[in-house]
Amino acid sequence: MKITVHRGTHQIGGCVTEIASGNDRVFIDFGTDLPGCDGNHPAKPIPGLTVPDGSNCALFLTHYHGDHVGRLEEVAPGVPVYFGATAREIYLRYLKRIGKEIIDHAEAMLPIAPLRTMRHGRISVTPLMVDHSAFDAYMFLIEADGKKILHTGDFRLHGFRGNKTLPILQKYAGDVDLIICETTNLSRDEIGMTERNLQNEAHKIMQENKYVFVLCSSTNIDRIGAFYHANPHGRLFVCDEYQKEILGIVRKNHALKSRFYNFSHVYSYGANLDALLDEQGFCMLIRQGSQFARLLDQYRGRDAVVYSMWSGYLKGETRNEDLAAFLAKEQLVFLHTSGHACASDLVALCRTIRPKCGVIPIHGETPEQLSALLPEIDIHILNDGEIFFL
Repeated sequence: MKITVHRGTHQIGGCVTEIASGNDRVFIDFGTDLPGCDGNHPAKPIPGLTVPDGSNCALFLTHYHGDHVGRLEEVAPGVPVYFGATAREIYLRYLKRIGKEIIDHAEAMLPIAPLRTMRHGRISVTPLMVDHSAFDAYMFLIEADGKKILHTGDFRLHGFRGNKTLPILQKYAGDVDLIICETTNLSRDEIGMTERNLQNEAHKIMQENKYVFVLCSSTNIDRIGAFYHANPHGRLFVCDEYQKEILGIVRKNHALKSRFYNFSHVYSYGANLDALLDEQGFCMLIRQGSQFARLLDQYRGRDAVVYSMWSGYLKGETRNEDLAAFLAKEQLVFLHTSGHACASDLVALCRTIRPKCGVIPIHGETPEQLSALLPEIDIHILNDGEIFFL
């Protein structure tokens, strides 16, 4: 097999990885650069993926974050795109909300399911569901030419479902030759706590405050679930209609599999709720906009405003000026944990798998740090576009 990381060897996000066997080629993710990324540069054509070249190509997406799917519109006609079934529904609803013109392209994406192996010419791809800050996210086990590669995508072990990841790998991965592994948090320090601990802290905040506003990603379903289940009995759980539709997708597809996703008591905000909100109290998911700005003004001094996203959106070169202005008057309570594995969890995964030919780190700014953490495993530091033969 031939492996090429076209982008993402020394940056977080914007990744695209190619695994080839003869004329058959599988690409993993195709995203845009994150704000402030040092790797920002004009997009280059990728033969087979963006420019037809006669090869047999397919694109597999690990999850719906923009730094993994944001260049979907560049995919050449005829290249099949595979995506988690629920992830596809969530992403399509998001595209309709922001009015993107690639909806037809996204609607053509083909569904994948956990442990359902797909053949693409000489290459087989098996999705393994993982815990991440995007719902219905996957690792991929890729086999061809008698070799086996594990592409981790973005993952973590400190989420609600993270404790299942290593047992799944032990049971289904078998003897792996190479890991292509995300290393986001080798250059960041934002783990802080588990999602379960975060839920407990959220419950304390809600016990101390009758009115609680929460700012978090509309598609971070497990985070929203933490606040939903932390909300005291009798309090309203409120959001806008778009957010309620996203939660409805998850409930429809997953409530029977886990009660955690049975979002059955969610209210869509309207002025008709004002008296009830004031009387009973609430946990309200908010976003930038005049409607929620008015409510923040109305309850200021009597509320808690919880910020549950990456701190980089409020400071430094990645600061979002509109978001910062929206929250400028608020005394924020910061309650967040990363969607990515910490260093010790990266080590745990690699030592669980013990790949025979080593690890290629991607999706990180300091991949060389992995060598110090795993001295007994070969760490292959590549540059964008460099070919690695397995």
